[in-house]
Amino acid sequence: MKLNDYYILMNSEHLNKLLQFTTPIKESFEDAAKQIYLVGGIVRDLHVGVNDISSLDLDFTTDATPEEIKKIIEPIAESIWLSGQRFGTIGAQVNGKTIEITTHRSESYVSESRKPVVTFSNDIHEDLSRRDFTINSMAIDLKTQELIDPFNGLQDLQMRALRTPLDPTISFSEDPLRMMRAARFISRYNLTFDKGLKQSVEELRGRLEIVSAERIRDELNKLLMTPDPNPGFKFLLKTKLYELFLPELLENRNRHQVRYLRQNLSIRLSALLINVSQSAGKARMKELKYPNREIDNVENLISAAKMILTKSMNNVQYRRWYLFAGENRQGSIEIATVQRFSRKRIKSVRRQSRLLDQELKDSTIPLTGSEIINIFGIDEGPKVGNALEHLKNLFIENGPISRSEAIDSLEVWIKSNDI
Repeated sequence: MKLNDYYILMNSEHLNKLLQFTTPIKESFEDAAKQIYLVGGIVRDLHVGVNDISSLDLDFTTDATPEEIKKIIEPIAESIWLSGQRFGTIGAQVNGKTIEITTHRSESYVSESRKPVVTFSNDIHEDLSRRDFTINSMAIDLKTQELIDPFNGLQDLQMRALRTPLDPTISFSEDPLRMMRAARFISRYNLTFDKGLKQSVEELRGRLEIVSAERIRDELNKLLMTPDPNPGFKFLLKTKLYELFLPELLENRNRHQVRYLRQNLSIRLSALLINVSQSAGKARMKELKYPNREIDNVENLISAAKMILTKSMNNVQYRRWYLFAGENRQGSIEIATVQRFSRKRIKSVRRQSRLLDQELKDSTIPLTGSEIINIFGIDEGPKVGNALEHLKNLFIENGPISRSEAIDSLEVWIKSNDI
């Protein structure tokens, strides 16, 4: 079926730009007597009104072997990388844009393996049958500009239905991460799923254990960054898939409020974990291989939000929160805002903000560690840190202090602590 038959669903300007960009790629493969198809998310997203195709990844599939792909693309590519060659993928930069070209393939996981066993094919229909969902099993033949849609993915996209090209048991067995990916697509495109798909996930969810923690983490992140993750959360809960990687999801009764937060990963992840203990949340993030920097950021956001939710926000408490939250001040307010019964607390924070933010613009302690050593003759070590902590607490209790006030206070503090 000609692509122009779907004009009503696509912006012709976007389509024309896309075909214009791919012309050199198409011609290079035609000259080598090889087929080349555009596949993946861009084919799907052309049909859902995405405005900026220049920001989308470009993936292609072909009947050429990886070695043949490399030879065909070399003359028109600014650079080529071969890290995915053993899986049939050649990466390249063409006209300043990153593309990936993959040999038609089918892949499946052996019983306990985390890596797919890849076999190549020369059939585009075979390749599309091995993709995760029908809405992603469409391709554009660059030579004829035909839409290749053997599994009615376009119809499913219109009907907002999530289906697998093959029996879901086959699809989910081949790559168990697809069960999690289902949650993301349900949320992103507001899709519904049938009993057969749900049943397959319930039966096969144990196979998620063969998928690496990093891949599970990345898929969770993508779900969290959809405009409204709640439909995906519901799918994870109904199928009990959440039990294998985030059992804490069940404990968060406010999880449906995540959609009201900024599409910021740290903020949304913090809101998801706020109702579990700090040690449990940290352990879960470590298990999912989050970087230490992200773990620290989430811990800070949660603690800062809890300071708002659990304590009266007078001047002292506000200064303490202000210094503790640092760059996460606004994020912690957002997280606290979507929690139940927090309206009065948020009003209190905003009131204190109007009163104190001007004085807190410069919250620098007026003495450095080196100055404390030089002025008071204290040896380097924990005592200097304790002195700085004393000045910080003085600031929290009383607001900004001058250099002379800091020196006077430290003199008294040193004597009273016999330092």
